[in-house]
Amino acid sequence: MNNIVIIGSLGIGSSIAIFPATAQLGVGVGVGVGVGVETDVDARVGVRTDDPHASHSHQHCVYEGYESDRWHTRHEVRRDQTWNARYNGYDCYDSFQYTWEAGERVRYDSTFCYDDRGRKYEAKDARVVVRIH
Repeated sequence: MNNIVIIGSLGIGSSIAIFPATAQLGVGVGVGVGVGVETDVDARVGVRTDDPHASHSHQHCVYEGYESDRWHTRHEVRRDQTWNARYNGYDCYDSFQYTWEAGERVRYDSTFCYDDRGRKYEAKDARVVVRIH
């Protein structure tokens, strides 16, 4: 019984969806296509996804000569044990990365530092996201 109700509601829903389209084309119920209707009609159907580049693989790309999904430094990283009080780390430097976020190409800009044991880490609250159009 539930299947009959579901099938019936799908049929009604699809017929309701068809009526506005046929009204825009000037086709009435019981009127054949081509009778009183201009036959030069261009109808296009598209499927929108969250990803504007759905056909692209997001695993790797090159943008402005830089490979995606890996950090690139702006300048040479020098390890001279200079303390940065703002980021609470040594020898901080700026980096950027191109990647995808929510279906859009983005660029991350961030700051990395070294802790007192020489381990690299991304400074807290340093990342900025820029959408690329």
